Amino acid sequence: MARSLARSELEQLVDSLVLSWDDMASHTKAMDSVFLHWTSEDGLRQLLTSTSVDWTKSLILIAFPLSGLSILREHLENQGLPFPAAEDIHPCDTAYYLHKICPSLEKVDGTDDKVSVAPLQPEHSHLVSNTWRHGGTPESEERTHYHITTFPSACVYDQDGNPVSWILLNYYGSQGLGYTLPDNRGRGYFQLASKYLISTCLQKGYLPFLFIEDYNEPSRIIHRKLGYSWNEAGRCAYIRLNKNKLKSS
Repeated sequence: MARSLARSELEQLVDSLVLSWDDMASHTKAMDSVFLHWTSEDGLRQLLTSTSVDWTKSLILIAFPLSGLSILREHLENQGLPFPAAEDIHPCDTAYYLHKICPSLEKVDGTDDKVSVAPLQPEHSHLVSNTWRHGGTPESEERTHYHITTFPSACVYDQDGNPVSWILLNYYGSQGLGYTLPDNRGRGYFQLASKYLISTCLQKGYLPFLFIEDYNEPSRIIHRKLGYSWNEAGRCAYIRLNKNKLKSS
């Protein structure tokens, strides 16, 4: 049965998310990632000061709503820390699949009947990490392996069982790391993988959603076709804090 969380429970949940990833990546130099949720400006101020986040470390804020940027700036200034440069703020839209029914898993136009769809396997961590534009490091591969072995994913396999297109869930619930190998583009494979993951999410009671960066118009076109929608209220950004400390660590 669903129930509302008390403020103390919500703060504990956010802390546990940060700490659980911190524990996993404690032996790496990867940026810690922080995902925060709030419902009011006062709630954000309290959350920024009451969580166990070390704001002096190299961090990346996941899908931080743009409406909270002025409060974040105020918080960092109060701690004597720099506000990130424009190049370290990557705006996105939050796209939701708001339909209650699963999309058809029949092959979309242009797909090959010889392909199959199934979850990613742990041995695909290296390939998925290396094709992600922020990946290609041991830390990224470790994180990708964690996602594949813990959360739902979808992959289109060719007739020889090789992965050609995929998408998976991040630990904070968003779909991400979607990619199609260059020689297999234009065949509808990514739509097929996405439909599989949407179906999986709906069957488990999850709300399918993802963050689309402003530069990624091809992703917007595909996800509109799939039935996703977004509006101004969902504007957010991936924000890198204290990036220079990562380089010097």
